[in-house]
Amino acid sequence: MTSIKRPESFDDTLIKELPLNTEKLSLWNNQISSFEHSENLPINLKELHIGFNQISSFEGCENLPINLKELHLVCTTISSFKGCENLPKTLEKLVIRHNQISTFKDSEGLPINLKELIYGNQISSFEHSEGLPRNLEILNLRSNQISSFEHSEGLPINLKELYLYGNQISSFEHSEGLPRNLEILNLRNNQIRSFDHSEGLPRNLKGLYLYGGNQIGSFDHSENLPRNLKELVIDKTQMEYPQKILRYTQFKFDPLEIIKFLQHYLYPF
Repeated sequence: MTSIKRPESFDDTLIKELPLNTEKLSLWNNQISSFEHSENLPINLKELHIGFNQISSFEGCENLPINLKELHLVCTTISSFKGCENLPKTLEKLVIRHNQISTFKDSEGLPINLKELIYGNQISSFEHSEGLPRNLEILNLRSNQISSFEHSEGLPINLKELYLYGNQISSFEHSEGLPRNLEILNLRNNQIRSFDHSEGLPRNLKGLYLYGGNQIGSFDHSENLPRNLKELVIDKTQMEYPQKILRYTQFKFDPLEIIKFLQHYLYPF
């Protein structure tokens, strides 16, 4: 990946002199404060990393290369999705983790072809998520402040993977609002204590990850978990010896003190 030393804007001579066929560019930890003059970037650029700069909004992003597929904006100071409608229509992955965006408001402007979105550490609710692109397949909301599945019915219907580790979710209540086609749900390091309300989880769910931070103490109500589930990972430390085993699986205690099951593998106790 090409690396440039500390330019202050996209008008820097070093950027102007980059080969036109450059496809990946890292400009991390510089002094860039806006997308102004981003028309100077190589026309064939596919992947741009500009984290740890001082960009505070999407203003001027209409000048980004029209074939851009990935844009990484980690640790900038962007506070809202306003102006995101001018991002390249080809964009498939947007990473805006560790910014100041606290809501899904104005997300309806995101590119329609966006497949993966990773962002935030101040999101507290799924409210306004109905604005997210309908084609979104992966949504990573790691280390935010989400406390429940309320308003999750607004999430994109085509969502396949939802990563919520490091939030404050304490129950499966309202999980019936999650997209029906969801296959992966990562809830590592939340505050879930039981399988109550797990009957609301998407029927097509294949992977459910509950280890680290959650405090599930028994398998009570686990018979309500989705029948298509192929992998469940939870901490063993506070788990009583299971008296109820899922009707369609058997569990295994592995050396890492993590309970796993794979639907097609049988590990009797």
